[in-house]
This record gives sequence, structure tokens and C-alpha cells, in this order.
Amino acid sequence: MTFADENLKKIEKLEIDLNDEYNSFFLGMIIRQHTINNDFSILFETDRSRELTSKYILYRCLIDDFIQIVFISNEEDKYEMVTKLNADALNKNFKKLMDLAQLNEEKLNGDYPFYPTYDQMEEVKQKMIDSPKRQHHFSDKDNFKFKTYKATGNIIRELKDEEEHLHQLRRAYFIWRKYSDYVHYSNLTFEEEQTVDPDKDSTYTEFAEIISYSYFTILKCLNHFEENYEFEITDSNNLAEYYKNSVHR
Repeated sequence: MTFADENLKKIEKLEIDLNDEYNSFFLGMIIRQHTINNDFSILFETDRSRELTSKYILYRCLIDDFIQIVFISNEEDKYEMVTKLNADALNKNFKKLMDLAQLNEEKLNGDYPFYPTYDQMEEVKQKMIDSPKRQHHFSDKDNFKFKTYKATGNIIRELKDEEEHLHQLRRAYFIWRKYSDYVHYSNLTFEEEQTVDPDKDSTYTEFAEIISYSYFTILKCLNHFEENYEFEITDSNNLAEYYKNSVHR
């Protein structure tokens, strides 16, 4: 049984309120990490060592979560930072839908069935304004402005020397930027992938490093339940000891 598995089973017994933004945030991130790691088991079973695109994209997701959760956990009010992250996501999602509405109205006569219209977006906007669960996400509700959250690059640029996991965050950002190229296809990424030989270069070592980030991500999320419920983290495989000195040198 994995570290995530054994603790998810214990969290399930807590019967926590998933309507609570913070419970759902930390639990959801654990489940996401667990799911992606299970996906890796399937990918590596195929043993196509030179077909790395899917692995790069999924590892990028693990790194992204690691950067966000460590940043959030290091802040004085981590719950307010969760709120800001979610507010930023709501804002970006609304803008994406509004872009589709604009395309529909200006180019498609407002008739394209898969894109919203301006009228529909006004309905969405009003529902968000009226929703009790959205009130704390606004910085200025009258002008439909949401709280903001730092971009990943700014998180790294503004790190202080005393930050926990400082070197890991900077290193993780380097890998995150590298793997980001594989989200959208180009000849550059195809040619780069052809030069990789995992059996001879440091690819697998890099993958193992990212798995250590995943462990710390799950651990940080479990801290929420440890701090707010009668919950004790289970570590049957003694991963705390295993990853104690896992920092890349």
C-alpha cells in the first residue's frame, strides 16, 4: 500500500466536510498526486523508454503541485493563499469562457452551440456574484474583480533565502520549465526527445527526484488534516527517512 493510499483510507474515516474549501483543496491534491503516480505505473509497464512525452507532461503536473503547495505552506496564512489560488482559477476560467462568447457573438452570429453567448455569460456572472461560497474570492465584487495569486515564475523569483525547500523549489522550477515545452507539440520537443537515452543519461534520476517532490506534496497536504482533526500521518514504508536527504546536489 502506498503512502497516499494508507492515509486516504484514514481521511475517509474522518467524514470531513468536502464543501469546506480547504478540506477539498488538500484532499483533492492528494488524490491528484496519487492518481498521477498510478498512471506512471501503467506508462512504465509498457517499457517504451524512448517515448517520454506523456511522462514529461505528467511529471510537470507533479512539479507544479509541489511548487504551489510549498509556497502556500510557507505563507503566514496558508488558507488565505488557497483562497487566492482558487479565486485566480475562477477568474481565468471566466475570462476563457468570455473569450469564447466574444468569438461566438462577433464571428459566429451567436449561434455556435458549443460556445456561450454574452447573455449566458451575464447569467454566469450573476450566479457567481450571488453565490455564498464565492463571496470571499472577490477583492471587489461590485466591479467583478477577484483576488489574485502569484504566477509560478514570480513565486520562484521572490523566494527568500530562509524559505523551506529553497533549493528544491529552484531546481523544480528548472525542470518544470523544461517539461513545459512538451505540453504543446513542436519539432523542437520532438528533436529533443530523440536525443534522450534514459538508460544512459540522468533521465531516470530526474524522474526519481520528482517523485520525491510528490512525497513532500502529499505530506504538506496531510499536515492540514493533522492540524485540524484527530489525524496522525501513517508512514508504513518509512518514507520520511528515505527522503530525508533527497535534495538534489
